[in-house]
Amino acid sequence: MELEIIDKRENKLLYRIEYTFMVRHKDEGTPNRKLIREKAAELLGVPIERVVVRRVITSFGVNDAKSEIFVYESKDKLLEIEPRHILIRNGILEK
Repeated sequence: MELEIIDKRENKLLYRIEYTFMVRHKDEGTPNRKLIREKAAELLGVPIERVVVRRVITSFGVNDAKSEIFVYESKDKLLEIEPRHILIRNGILEK
């Protein structure tokens, strides 16, 4: 799996940087959020607890997916701002 930054926007009001990544996954299925989170945190050089994968969009028959990833200033801001269902999907909270 390979990540490429397509877009980067700073959102000062919500204490985060919003990235759009192209996720290239040759000869395999769409990677799960946990794996995308780990790779994005490694690529950006930030702690994984500040990273959340908001959405992963893929088309049928294509080995590319677009992913919207937010990196917060702190874990506290992430927990305060992100909706509960997104935190559950990312494995940050349990159901």
